[in-house]
Amino acid sequence: MSEPFLKLRWLIFVVLGTWGMAVSALADGSTAPEYFSTSLMSQAERFAANDNYLEDEPLLAENKNYSSTKNLRGKPVSLNRPLKLDMNYGKGLFSDTGYALTAPLRWDKSDWITASWVAAGTGVFFMLDDEIKSKFQDNRSSTTDDISELFEHFGNGAITLPAVAGFYLYGRFGENEKIERTALLAAESFLVSGLFSTIIKVGVGRHRPNKDNNSSQYDGFSTSNKSFPSGHTTTAFAIATVVANEYEDVPLAAPLAYGVATLAGLSRINDNQHWASDVFFGAVLGYFTSKTILKLHSNKKGRHFTIYPRANYQGGGLVLSSKF
Repeated sequence: MSEPFLKLRWLIFVVLGTWGMAVSALADGSTAPEYFSTSLMSQAERFAANDNYLEDEPLLAENKNYSSTKNLRGKPVSLNRPLKLDMNYGKGLFSDTGYALTAPLRWDKSDWITASWVAAGTGVFFMLDDEIKSKFQDNRSSTTDDISELFEHFGNGAITLPAVAGFYLYGRFGENEKIERTALLAAESFLVSGLFSTIIKVGVGRHRPNKDNNSSQYDGFSTSNKSFPSGHTTTAFAIATVVANEYEDVPLAAPLAYGVATLAGLSRINDNQHWASDVFFGAVLGYFTSKTILKLHSNKKGRHFTIYPRANYQGGGLVLSSKF
């Protein structure tokens, strides 16, 4: 690799690292939505009566099953459940894997429609695999190889897992719960999606494109030919989905995370290590596996609002109740 590109590669890593720290700092200042009550008493009447209603009465009727509210004194409470590296995390890893594995048993009509679209998209790429391979290899150059070498790292488990561990330690000892939680979710998504990817790889036994194979060569159960799906792409999208979700309040988080994951997947096609359908299905597998895990570790189950009248000796009003 040329010396200028080596410098560029490390510059990109430094920029990404600095951006990540900035993102965490910005996100830490976010708070849950505020809720309010419209009282029938006038403000003047409250002061005249030395009314302490605003300090003693909650404006939101809390759902005791969730801690996703903001109290009157302005203390923010996260919509997400706490996540720590302890015995419960280890146990949860196994239970979450089982839940994700059996998810199709709980799918509704919309889920099956989504699965059908994924199957259709994978089928289209299957038909175009040989043509896409030829196009990529015909246009391959030292520049595309250098770019691929850079972004391949973001899907390489030998690099991404230690990086996630480093972010966890930074969050743990820096007392930054958001970074700590994001790292633990990323690690779980990495492990679960990686397990699913490996099972499919061995079960399908697809030949890789780098030995002049055609895209329709399969061995069935095989531990040597494991092209479908792309593990690098699965890993990259699993982690990208966690970052995009946890930092959804930062405008550049999702585009940057998914952009890097996409380039990691394309690097596998450029390097002639995977077919386009391998990359497409790997991206889908990583994305939906992470979405399932994120759902299990979040109180964001959809907001349901109710407005009802309330009266006491101090007056009356309307209370907006929110259930998650």
